[in-house]
Amino acid sequence: LIGTAAEQVEGERTGQTFWQIHDRYILCQTESGLLVVDQHVAHERVLYEQSLVRMNEGRIDSQQLMFPVTLQLNPAEHSLVKELLPGLRQLGFDIAMFGKNTIVVNGIPADVKSSDVGNLVSEMVTLYGEYQQGLPLEVRDNLLKSFACRAAVKAGDKLTHDEMRELVHQLLEAKMPYVCPHGRPIVLRIPVDELDRRFGRK
Repeated sequence: LIGTAAEQVEGERTGQTFWQIHDRYILCQTESGLLVVDQHVAHERVLYEQSLVRMNEGRIDSQQLMFPVTLQLNPAEHSLVKELLPGLRQLGFDIAMFGKNTIVVNGIPADVKSSDVGNLVSEMVTLYGEYQQGLPLEVRDNLLKSFACRAAVKAGDKLTHDEMRELVHQLLEAKMPYVCPHGRPIVLRIPVDELDRRFGRK
């Protein structure tokens, strides 16, 4: 039913209509059947690769916030943000250290649409710390994965038709569209032959 990784998306052309089911999976017709895309891990993969390219090129794409966000952190989190500040700036975050255990977020990466900037930064730092404890990741990879996971659309987020189409097309252009940065599968491919078999068609 699922096929090999290379068969899942390479060479596939999608139709122009997309459906979202249970606000977590995107369905689209292809030349050979149907693709089912997990929207969260798909967006994780897209953000991870786009951010990696920007960091490799030394290109900083940031959007300034109309109203800067002040965050009160615990001492460990504050120290971690200070340590990660150069990498965060490369990602597009404009963060200033402000007083004891306080930071001010003045800007975020241009491709982030989060309406809760404080929660995004706080969760990203927390996740970085968890990865640091449990996974043998180098600093930049840990930061990229933490950012991509927390900045990506979530299961339960309702997407417009245009947002679904853009996300699927960006995924199909990714270098590794089969699994998210943590190794979870992104796409299921269901060939029309499999559908015919299930419905008893000869």
